[in-house]
Amino acid sequence: MNLEKIAARLGFREQSGVFVVNYKGYEVTLTSYKVPGALVGLPMLMFVFNQPLDKSQRKVIAKQSGLKGFVPESVGLIDNAFLSQANFKDQEKLNRYLDQMTEVFQSLGLKTLDYCPYCGQYETDGTRNIKGSIIHVHETCVKNFIDQVETHLETKGQSKEFMVKSLLYAVIGGFIGLIPSIIVLFATGFYSAWLFMIIPFAAFYGFKKGGAQKGSYVMIFIAVISLILAPGFMFYIYYADAMFYEVPFSEYLAVEEIRGYFVRDMIMSVLFTIISLSVAWKSIYKQTHGQIKKDLQALKK
Repeated sequence: MNLEKIAARLGFREQSGVFVVNYKGYEVTLTSYKVPGALVGLPMLMFVFNQPLDKSQRKVIAKQSGLKGFVPESVGLIDNAFLSQANFKDQEKLNRYLDQMTEVFQSLGLKTLDYCPYCGQYETDGTRNIKGSIIHVHETCVKNFIDQVETHLETKGQSKEFMVKSLLYAVIGGFIGLIPSIIVLFATGFYSAWLFMIIPFAAFYGFKKGGAQKGSYVMIFIAVISLILAPGFMFYIYYADAMFYEVPFSEYLAVEEIRGYFVRDMIMSVLFTIISLSVAWKSIYKQTHGQIKKDLQALKK
C-alpha cells in the first residue's frame, strides 16, 4: 500500500508528516490501519472529534458509513474518533461520501477537534502525531494527563480485586462461546471449527463482567481458556463416541482410521483457536491497560 499515491489521487496534502484534507470544516486524515488478523495495513480515513462518541452516535455513524466500514478509535485516550475505509477510485467519489458523512456529523453536533483535548483551550504550544492524526495540545496538559494515568495504572490498575470472580466469569463466558459449536454439532452431526472464534470474545466479555482491572495479562488468560476449551470440546466428542459404543477410550482410538480422524480434528481445533486468538487479539488488547500504556507512549513523543 502506497499512501502517497492514494493521497495524490484523492486530493490529500501532506502536513506535518500526515496526509490531510479539510472538507466543509472537518479535518480528514488518510492513514494506515491494520484490521485484526490482517498482515498489511489498509488505507483508512480518520475523523477526530471535539467530544467522545457515545453509543448512539457511534450507531448512527456506523449505519451511515455502510460498506465503507466503521472502526471506533481512541485518540489521546479519548473515545473521540473513528476510521472508515478509503477505497475510493477518485476524488469525486470521496467527496460524495464526505458530503454524506459531514451531514451526519452536523446533525449529531460533532466538530473537528481543533483545540487541546485536555483543557479545551485553543492557544496551544505543541502537537502530537497520534495514530496518524495531528493533535494540538498544551505540553503542560499532556504531562499532567500522563502523570494522572500512570498514577492510576500504578495504584488502582494493579488491584487484584474481583480477579477470581472475573476469571470464573471468563471461563463461563468461554463455555457460552462453545454453545454455537454444540448446537451445530447436534443439528448436523458435524462441527465447525470457525465457530471456535467466538470463544475468546465470549471469555473476555465474561472477564469484563467480573469487574476486575483489565491488565495486559488478560489476553494470556483468554488464550489459555480458549486453548483448553476448544481442544477439550473436540476430545469430549470422541470420548462421548467411545462411551456410546461402550468401549474403552484407548481401544476406540486403537482403530487406525478413528485415530487418524482424532489427531486431525485435535490439530484443527488448536489451529483454528490460534487463528481466532490472532483475530481477537487487537480488539481485546485495545480494551486493556496494555493499549493505554501504548497510547501514553505516543503522547510522550
